[in-house]
Amino acid sequence: MGSRGRSIRLRIYILVAIPLITMLGLFGYVAYTSVTNWLNLDRAPSLIQATSIPITNFTDLLQVERRAAIVYESQPSAANLAAYRSAVTASKNGLASFEGVVSSPTTTQNASAAETAALNNMVSQVAGIGGLRAQVSARSISPFNTLIAYSDIIATQDNVFQSQAATMTQTIASSQGLGLISTVNAREDLSEQDAVLAGALAAQSLTGPERAAFSQAAGRQFEDTQLYERLLSPAELTSFNATMTKMAPSAIQTNLTKIQDAVEADIPLSEMEQQGLSTATWKLLTSTWQKANYQAATNASAATLSFDKQLAVDAKQRVWETAGVGAVGLILTLIVSLLLSRSINRRLSTLRQSALMLAHEQLPAVVARLRRGESVDVAAEAPPLRVGSDEIGQVGQAIDAVRQTAIRSAIDEAAVRKGVNDMFRNLARRNQSLLQRQLTVLDEMERRATDPDVLEDLFKMDHLTTRMRRHAEGLIILSGAPPGRSWSAPVKLIDVMRGAPRLRTTRGWWSPRSPARHWPAPPSPT
Repeated sequence: MGSRGRSIRLRIYILVAIPLITMLGLFGYVAYTSVTNWLNLDRAPSLIQATSIPITNFTDLLQVERRAAIVYESQPSAANLAAYRSAVTASKNGLASFEGVVSSPTTTQNASAAETAALNNMVSQVAGIGGLRAQVSARSISPFNTLIAYSDIIATQDNVFQSQAATMTQTIASSQGLGLISTVNAREDLSEQDAVLAGALAAQSLTGPERAAFSQAAGRQFEDTQLYERLLSPAELTSFNATMTKMAPSAIQTNLTKIQDAVEADIPLSEMEQQGLSTATWKLLTSTWQKANYQAATNASAATLSFDKQLAVDAKQRVWETAGVGAVGLILTLIVSLLLSRSINRRLSTLRQSALMLAHEQLPAVVARLRRGESVDVAAEAPPLRVGSDEIGQVGQAIDAVRQTAIRSAIDEAAVRKGVNDMFRNLARRNQSLLQRQLTVLDEMERRATDPDVLEDLFKMDHLTTRMRRHAEGLIILSGAPPGRSWSAPVKLIDVMRGAPRLRTTRGWWSPRSPARHWPAPPSPT
């Protein structure tokens, strides 16, 4: 049967269920997206706050160790070896603390798969630094290669920060995160320059590869500076520059720029020393700039984290608003849909019951009453259905018209049938009256007749007239009226016998109308 066998109610429920399910799916998707965005915005600040400062502090220890390693290899003295070993010890102690941060619940619960992989890679790279340290202690590796090896390990810090910035779905927060990463990279660029030039001052020689590595680091520093100046918000950049100016005055930054320009211009190291460059001066310039950069980046990151947390709060608020509006809309849609479907079902049920009542109760009852001769009022028997004026109401009006037409047709048919019956009854009664008068005349003629043949003919006519009167009575009965002849008092037996048809006896014809007279039987045809 397919869909034709299903009820209207089921079809309406299916029709209502499809948009409800669609709306529920869309609401679920929007809710999932909003919740995911909120959790991500809430997760990123927590992870950065838990790991950024420990990573930066641990990276500072590695940078100090790198500088000490290059200085020791450039000038292998006991003091430089002791400084290197002290830096290695500090790095080892910092690694234990850093590993605790990486494995802490705050990190593991908030870190994504990419962030976890970057953190684990940084830990494994630092944990495998033992061979490099042995080579530095044995001076079996050149200062330039030591610079490259340590720089590759420190570069894992940038991978961690980049993975954290990549998980931020909010554009402004991601841009600010990349700006902060650029400030950290600028400090690493200067740290590489510091290690190269510190080793050169210790060895009293600046080779071509070392000068190229210094120039490349200086170029990256310039690029990173331009990058964070573009990515940081105006307020963050103003705060960053104010901290830099306060902790590293313009004289420090100017002298640092002069030395960078001199190295890139291939000015001999001895000439730069004559112009005031020394190990202590260079260390003062770099350490002052790095401390200022660290503090400025820390202040900017605090503002960024505060902004990111506010974004998370706003996203959470939007989640609740979306959930509330969606839930209210869904409930209202469900209620309205159910009410409308029930209203349509109720109206259709009314039409169905009206049609069934018309077919099984109203029409048979009206026909029965009409057959009994009762009067029928169409308006009373077919009251209008109150089902509205829409399409369903129009169907109800059509059913009303059908009901009224059917009842009116039944009344008209009954009226026609009654008219026909009245006509038959009138004709039958007229015939009955004429036949009765004819019987009276025949009876008088029979009493006066003396000729047997004439009397026999009169009896035949009497018999035929009696049969015609009975046929007339039958027509009266068929027309629905009682027969004309009726007795309200006892009837004599002689009258009953007179009403019977005449009989043929062996001696002749006998009629109850003339019981005293007998005639011989008519002759046989043979």
